Amino acid sequence: MLALTSCSGPSFAAPLAPATRAARGAASPTMGVETELGATGPLGYWDPFGFSVRNPERFNRYRAVELKHGRIAMAATTGYMVQSFLRWPGYLSTSANIKFADLPNGIAAFKAIPPAGLFQILLFIGAMEAFTWRYYEGPWPGKVPEGKAPGDVAGDLWVRYTDPEEKAFKLNAEINNGRAAMMGSLGMLMHDHILGTWVPPGFE
Repeated sequence: MLALTSCSGPSFAAPLAPATRAARGAASPTMGVETELGATGPLGYWDPFGFSVRNPERFNRYRAVELKHGRIAMAATTGYMVQSFLRWPGYLSTSANIKFADLPNGIAAFKAIPPAGLFQILLFIGAMEAFTWRYYEGPWPGKVPEGKAPGDVAGDLWVRYTDPEEKAFKLNAEINNGRAAMMGSLGMLMHDHILGTWVPPGFE
């Protein structure tokens, strides 16, 4: 699974930074893409359906979406595991007399959260989408901003690296960890949906 998630698949073929029009015109269809961040071993560049060359102007959009989904998936995967042995102390809702420890893990938790709590969750996600995580400019779906790398959101809240080699290493790690987390969180969700728990049988 990790080998599959480390390759640059159909929706992962976008480069981190936009290539110039001159470079794209002079290059072969995949040159410049096959060496981009995320095209790592053991499979390297992999785009059997040609998404990376079909519409090169959308490269940055694909990469921005991949990074955001990867970050959310990493948080989801971590949350699934941490909630199995650690909970916030106190009450989720004093009016409904519900403690954090009373909530089941995973999908079933949404049935136990009061409507006001679900509204707060959706409001928080909406605020993050509109302000903190926002990458595109203008009205929805927005346009890719000029000179801004995909994933460059949240202002100075994210760590910035000045050394090019360190930055490339960190960005590659984030991309590949995000891909693995997307597969991992999807597996947990399906396992939870079918069996009622993300933990494999015999590991409860």
